[in-house]
Order: sequence, then structure tokens, then C-alpha cells
Amino acid sequence: MSPPTLPPHEILEEGTPREGKLKGIRYNGWTITSRKAPILNSSEIDILSRYLVWLFPSSAQAALGIPLPEMIFGNNHLTLEHERGFRLEFRALDALKRVDSTSGSSEMIKVAYAEEWSSKSNANHEDIKDVIKPYDWTYSTDYRGSHAGVVEGQQFESTTESIDIEKLKVPDPILFYEENILYEDELADNGTALLNVRLRVMPSCFFLLQRFLLRVDDVLFRMNDTRVYHEFGSPYVLREYVSREDHYAKIRAQIPPYKGEDISLLTDPNWISAALPPPKKEDVVQEKVGVLPRIVGSATSVV
Repeated sequence: MSPPTLPPHEILEEGTPREGKLKGIRYNGWTITSRKAPILNSSEIDILSRYLVWLFPSSAQAALGIPLPEMIFGNNHLTLEHERGFRLEFRALDALKRVDSTSGSSEMIKVAYAEEWSSKSNANHEDIKDVIKPYDWTYSTDYRGSHAGVVEGQQFESTTESIDIEKLKVPDPILFYEENILYEDELADNGTALLNVRLRVMPSCFFLLQRFLLRVDDVLFRMNDTRVYHEFGSPYVLREYVSREDHYAKIRAQIPPYKGEDISLLTDPNWISAALPPPKKEDVVQEKVGVLPRIVGSATSVV
């Protein structure tokens, strides 16, 4: 049986992994690109810090309000751009701007998960004191992308229309696939915080999933998902944000008995997603935006 005939499209590729490699696709009026570069080194972080000082003289961290995670891929990005001006980007620094930098934020997990936190702290006092910082040290973010460009009538608005996940399960040839890490931190060996973004482009549509996954060992799991969907030919892009979390012990209890002492499933994002409870109504945001209006200016908003 011969493979299906794919529609005309252009694959983009330039650069090297060392200096930063750009991959992408041009298809149906869209240019979709992903740039992968190494983790920011000390020199790049120093340049970034001096740039922040220049922008915000009062503090090198004033732009973010927090220190950078252990592993930040500050030169990485994934960009969706339509020929009529719509542009949506996913970048690490913009995501970090959505992390709570207030001094009280570090207490929120201890209050919400008081029993687990007390047990963890008593059992591992020397390690746990290193992770408590005067900001949200879990780097939790509700970032949903940076909408670049002010286009007449082109703002994300609330909608009751949802992304048809079942439709996405129907086999469809993949024209382009990419996965990109934005930042990661091991929380002083007390778990992990990871933000990454994945995209696939099919003949009929594209689908993007940005996922923030948090695991604080013996305390909690948290997953913040942003999904972006567009069916080619439609004048709209749909975006959904869903936040879910649960106690660590409840998730661990769902590991099948035959696994014994094997807890590797606790590092599997897909398994964790299936194990987490459904979201509360207030933790779901459904939006859509038109992609065809006339361009009238330029700006960028982080949401």
C-alpha cells in the first residue's frame, strides 16, 4: 500500500545545534518555527542580567522578580505566524514573568498541603530548608503564550467552543513535529519543575501543547496545560488553559500493584495527566481569536 500523498508544504531548517537550530514549516498561509539552542551559559546569563539592570536599574531581577531556574533555554522559542499578521510565541522569559514573585507565595504550598509539608520537613529538614525562597520556588506559571501584534479586532476572547480532542486522535499524516524545552529546575533535589512545548502540523490542522509539570516529592503534583488548535480554513484559533493538581500520595497510590517498588510512572507526564483529577471550573479558560483582520500596528502582550 503506497503512502498517502501529502499536500504541498515547505520545510525550513537552518543553523546548528551548537549555535541554535531553527526548524519549521510553511503551509496554508502559516509559518511555524521552533528554535532550539543550548542552555544559557554563565556568560549569556551575565549578559541577560546586565540587560535587565539597564532596563530596570533598581534590580537585575526586577524584570522577573525571581532568580532564573537552574536550566533555562532562553534562546529557545516556538512561534506560530499567519501571513495576515497573527503571531503567537512561546518563550521562557515571558513564561517566568507569570511566576508569582511576591514574598508570600512561598507559603502557599505549605498551607495547602500542610500535613505533607510538615512530614517532609521533619523527615528531611536539612534539604527542605534549601528550597524555601521568598518567591514561588516551584516556578509555577499560567503562561499561555505571547500574543505579538495588535491587529484590529484580534484579541483572545472567552468562548464556549472547545478543542475536539477526539478528532485529534484520528490518524492523520504528520507534516511537521517539534518539541522544545523552555526551562527546568530540580527544586534542590526535592522534585522537578519543567515547562516544555510540543507541536504537530497535519494536513487539516495544527495542535500545540505547552505543559508545565511540577512534582514536589511527597507533597504534590501540578500540571498546567495550554492547548492551541487551528483547523486550516477556519478564521479562528482556539486556545484552552487547564490547571490541575493533587496530593503526591493520591497519585502514587494509583501505581498498579504489579509495579511493586517501581515508581518510574511518577516521572511519566502522560501517566500523571491521566492520574490527576478533572479540573475545577475556575481552573479552565477557553478562548478564541480571529486570524484574518487587517493589521493596524504592533505590540506584544504576555498572557
